[in-house]
Amino acid sequence: MKSMSAIDGNASLNRPIRLLLTAALILSAIITPIPFPFKVPTFALLALAWVWMEHRSLAPVGLQLSLRPRTTLLWTSVAVLVVVVVLGYVINPLIEWIFSRDTDLSGYGALQGNAEAALRLWLYAVLSAAIGEEIVYRGFLLHQLSLVVPKGRAGEWIAIGIGALAFALPHYFQGIVGLITVALVGIVLGWIFFRSGRNLWSLILAHALIDAWGIYTLYRGW
Repeated sequence: MKSMSAIDGNASLNRPIRLLLTAALILSAIITPIPFPFKVPTFALLALAWVWMEHRSLAPVGLQLSLRPRTTLLWTSVAVLVVVVVLGYVINPLIEWIFSRDTDLSGYGALQGNAEAALRLWLYAVLSAAIGEEIVYRGFLLHQLSLVVPKGRAGEWIAIGIGALAFALPHYFQGIVGLITVALVGIVLGWIFFRSGRNLWSLILAHALIDAWGIYTLYRGW
């Protein structure tokens, strides 16, 4: 795998233009009226095309050819544990208590007892969220931001914070509690993206499993 310094060295756009083009792609991925579940994957393909043209590699967004199974499964497990257990059963209830309201999940439709609808939503989620969102909001956005923020841990945290806010915006329909929770999920997954050496495979798998659990709880009415 190419080193990150070598990858960064291939970047040719100046910072203002890179920021402007990156913001345009992210904003388009949020507001363009393409039907679900095809909107985010469409912009994920555009993001991958950009990275490939610039680097002749998808390693900068974490899609290395080497899957590194043990490392991938380790970081997948960490992501699922933190998001499902810590955020889902500790932090989210606390946020709901502070704001005296529940996360608004009505936008996902009536799933309780409807196995067909739940399975269909999960399959759509794998395409749009697990694959599409991880490419756009983790791999692509964090890579682009890493080229313009200061190097080092401080720069990584700036990128993670911006990425988490961008990731939360499309989930506005979940209300203020949902926005905060999704932003926290974005922080966790962004941190894992950098700490795992940009292993996006682990985040794609984790996102699919997290969504599977969330949709299953809606199906069971929990």
